[in-house]
Amino acid sequence: MSGLETAHRKELADHFHQDVLDHPDVMAECLSVLRLYNLTPADLFFKYEAFLMSRPSGLRAKLSHLSLSTLRELRTEIQREQQAKAVAGMASTSNSFAAEQSNRSAVGVRKAKNNINDIGGFLEGLSTPARPARSRAPGIHSTNGALNGSPTGSSFSPSSTSTPQRTTPAAPPVSSYRPGPSKLSTASLLETPIGKGANTLSVPSSPISPAGSPTSLTPQLSQPFELRPQPLSLLETLNPHLPATTSGLPPDSKQRIMLSSTADPKNWNYRYMFEKISQRSEALDDAIDDYAENIKEAYGISELGDPHFVSEESIYTVGRILSPPTDTSKATASSLFLESSRLLGAGKRIALRFAPAGSLKVRGGPPGVKGFGLFPGCLACVKGRNGGGGVFVVDEILLPAPSALAQSPSSELLDFQHGDKLKGQPVSMITAAGPYTLEDDLTFAPLDALLEVAVRERPDVLLLLGPFVDSQHPSIISGAVTQTPVEIFRHHVSRRLQTVLDASPGTVIILVPSVRDIVSSHMAFPQSMLDKESLALPKRVKVLPNPCTFSINEVIIALSSVDVLFHLRREEMYQRAEEAEPEVASEGVETKDAMAGLIRHVLGQRSFYPIFPPPEGSVAEVNLDVTHYPLLRMDGPAPDILILPSKLKHFSKIVDSTLVINPAHLARAHTAGSFAKVYLHSTPRSDLEHTADDLEDFREHQVWDRARSEIWRI
Repeated sequence: MSGLETAHRKELADHFHQDVLDHPDVMAECLSVLRLYNLTPADLFFKYEAFLMSRPSGLRAKLSHLSLSTLRELRTEIQREQQAKAVAGMASTSNSFAAEQSNRSAVGVRKAKNNINDIGGFLEGLSTPARPARSRAPGIHSTNGALNGSPTGSSFSPSSTSTPQRTTPAAPPVSSYRPGPSKLSTASLLETPIGKGANTLSVPSSPISPAGSPTSLTPQLSQPFELRPQPLSLLETLNPHLPATTSGLPPDSKQRIMLSSTADPKNWNYRYMFEKISQRSEALDDAIDDYAENIKEAYGISELGDPHFVSEESIYTVGRILSPPTDTSKATASSLFLESSRLLGAGKRIALRFAPAGSLKVRGGPPGVKGFGLFPGCLACVKGRNGGGGVFVVDEILLPAPSALAQSPSSELLDFQHGDKLKGQPVSMITAAGPYTLEDDLTFAPLDALLEVAVRERPDVLLLLGPFVDSQHPSIISGAVTQTPVEIFRHHVSRRLQTVLDASPGTVIILVPSVRDIVSSHMAFPQSMLDKESLALPKRVKVLPNPCTFSINEVIIALSSVDVLFHLRREEMYQRAEEAEPEVASEGVETKDAMAGLIRHVLGQRSFYPIFPPPEGSVAEVNLDVTHYPLLRMDGPAPDILILPSKLKHFSKIVDSTLVINPAHLARAHTAGSFAKVYLHSTPRSDLEHTADDLEDFREHQVWDRARSEIWRI
């Protein structure tokens, strides 16, 4: 018995215990598998665990003990895995040979000497001598026998028909040979449509595969990510008068910021697809009642009425805007309904009609507002009357008031910003949103470029939003991958994040999932955190739910990876109206900022996703769980920073004293995307020390005034 076999026996006993010690036949079979497939005992044990997890729960107990029959089934699985790797290697060899063939000067049909065709170049330039014509005597008909023999008197001689004996180079094997394209065509137009994954494994197109669609037959010219134009270039800056910090944390420094959150992770670990109609209606009703209380407090309204009561007097009422399906993609002013809560109007719906232009008023908007936007699911407070006929005529609409700004004691701000950790230096943050790889491959080159920036600049916070392994990636959809999604995440994400932590121990990395994340076990919105253990994430990486609100020192940050801005842009219906109480300075001046209007919907509705129901074409991107609607609420003060990634153009804006950032996506379909950098400067020490002794002195954070935001191209 060799020393290697003895070591293998000992390791197998450590992993499988009595299953191999008490059964010599199982031990012998394990050693045979190790030798045949070049595995270690640890590899065999991991494959056995994966084999158990892939079986139904009812069979796991039966297969939990390693028997000879179980081991033979495992051996079959390992053999299939090895064959899949061999197919992938064969496809790679085929592609390299085809590339070599296409680089030759003469492709397609070659012409040798005497104008003899060499189809595909099999003869490698060797020519076959021309066969002399055979003379026939008059009246003599040739037969098969005459052709095979050599009749006397014939000019045809065996010596003239023999081909010179030359050693012809061997043709490539049939499995790897691909003829090169002809000079009058391109390879992309002659190839059979196939889907290719990150490992260049070719998969035949199917009815559900993007490769089988007509658009995929059109050649797409995409350049490598390394050759992208203007890499790491600055696109726009907010508050450019504030300096940007490029030195970063010292290489051996510790964490300088304090991360806190009031959210209980258990609230997000709920069971979805178990909703009850009563719970859904109760959650929707509570949202209307809470909004009504906020409106009454903001505008001093003592009582709200029922819009279904016929009256000649105008009343204030609150409800949810609904729109039945129409022929157009957007709702129209004549197709809107107002749904009351059970407390205000017994949950009934009534049609809305707006007063004519000039008499319709809007109250509570920004200075210079000349209208308002509505969308399905929008909570609204309207003033009007029901004169009969089942229609409520709206004379005025009251826009929601902004939430109160966040405040903290001056002594606490002084300790955070000028304490022993920060010492008056700014806090730096890099934020980006997935996808993190192009649709051409699964190499995660954009993520690699972003983390190189993080290693070089060593920010205090690295905030990454999903999707990390996108379920809509063409290679994932077509199945052209040989790794599981978890293995892809471990190899391309977890390993790279560990590199960042090794280079900058003081950096706090925060991960927020997306509904499109195939590595997330929770596919509904609101969405729970990623599982750190199964994804092999480093211990110092923080995982948060989607959406979430947390604090970095005193700064409140709210974020969501669902593209709510794009959905609002598609669903919003704009109605012209006059300002009820215009300010003298802004009279006649119209405020035109469509993006700020979309952001005010999110802030005013105090919800990360105020649309209900979600757009028909975007249901899969949301998977909204109405029963847990309270987890989407933005309760409390307004956030200092609101991060909403969207496929709309990137921006940094200040809306109602909140810094709103859309970093866009780090990777688009075939091009590089963008990310954001934020530098939070401290308040002057003298301003804080002046009132630090007063325990009742609270100061607003004023992040919008002391934060520099930059949008960078990756």
